[in-house]
Amino acid sequence: MSYLKVKHTKLLRLDDDTIMGVWKKLEAQDRVKLACTCKRFRKIFETSDASQYTLFRMENLWQMSVKDIENFSKLIGPLIQELRADTPCTITTRGKKFLKGMTGNCVLLRRIVFNGTRVSFQLFELFASAKYLNELYLQSCKLTDKDVDMITMLTGLMILDMSNNNAITGRGLHFLTNLRALYISNCKNLDPINLVHVFKSAKLLCTLDIQQPYTNTRLVPIFTELGRYCRNLDKLRVTLPEHRRYESLARLPKLTKIFAYGYIRRFLIDLRNHRAHHIQVIFMESLQQVPLDATFMLTQFRELNKLACDGDFEFTPGCVDGFENLRKLTCLTLYKMDALTPKDILTLLKKCSKLKFVQLFFKTYITEAFIFELIEVLEKRPVKVNFVMNLQKSSIRRGIKKDPRCIAANDTLNIIFNRQSIDWDS
Repeated sequence: MSYLKVKHTKLLRLDDDTIMGVWKKLEAQDRVKLACTCKRFRKIFETSDASQYTLFRMENLWQMSVKDIENFSKLIGPLIQELRADTPCTITTRGKKFLKGMTGNCVLLRRIVFNGTRVSFQLFELFASAKYLNELYLQSCKLTDKDVDMITMLTGLMILDMSNNNAITGRGLHFLTNLRALYISNCKNLDPINLVHVFKSAKLLCTLDIQQPYTNTRLVPIFTELGRYCRNLDKLRVTLPEHRRYESLARLPKLTKIFAYGYIRRFLIDLRNHRAHHIQVIFMESLQQVPLDATFMLTQFRELNKLACDGDFEFTPGCVDGFENLRKLTCLTLYKMDALTPKDILTLLKKCSKLKFVQLFFKTYITEAFIFELIEVLEKRPVKVNFVMNLQKSSIRRGIKKDPRCIAANDTLNIIFNRQSIDWDS
């Protein structure tokens, strides 16, 4: 024991530069153990290693012994701003001890992201002391209404994601009056009455995701309430059933981003009838054939800057000419484009002068001559375009990507031979 004290004393006598040289050669686990021994090493830890613990993944706990978990959580707890878990690690002994040690010791914690893991009770105990926690993501965590009651302790919560939790009914969510964003997609047991109470209380709600399976029509009655109470709604993701009218959604004054799935023809008509020309982002996935008159309505949204259509949309040369009205369009994704010819695509590029990202899904009619003609058009455009050409079941040879002309156009043209979809935000 005296030997350890002598060695420890000699180490503390070293100057700061020497200690930092030794510190950098240590493993992260050894740094934590050393930081728990005295104030000097703890201060070095907080100044040199604090940045790497602002985001902590609970999967890293397996590197620590169970005996050291408690000291570890007390040491890094005040440094964590975002806590993540993507595997079922919170119900293990290490996970429970770590969350218990963070309770009352999480000053900077702002965000929790758990995905696909059944959370332990220690997480809900942590909520009582996490005064500044304002973002909570608990996707596919098998939550129940009792768990939601614990979540309502976070009165300052602004973003809540409880998607893919079938057991929750939405009871108690109306206590979260400061909510700005609520994601409850694919929750089969949601009660419409509970959601109406949420809309009445969360007056600052601007993002709502209530996308459900196409067979689930339980939430249909709330569409009218959405238009009545959610006057600040900016982004909406929703499943649209057949044979319904959507005047209440079309009248939302601040709605600029729409992600609609299902039977969207009637929805498009109501948007046009109520002159919702302020729409900026539209993503629509249709279960029905969308006739030309409904497709042409897309060209009436002059503020539109992002458009994606997935389904059987009728596009004709006349409809493509109408894209000239979309002078602010920067991102365009079109799936299942059997109706568009190569000539229409070139016309589209000429009409929309501000396009920066284009993703089109083709099948068999594309020729190599068209690809080289497309490269010439892309090179002449004043605004650089990232053009993604997805060739499903195409007869185009895969070796075309090694052609010198294609290699020279790598900055603008990306040819994909599978069903991969690229997000326009990335």
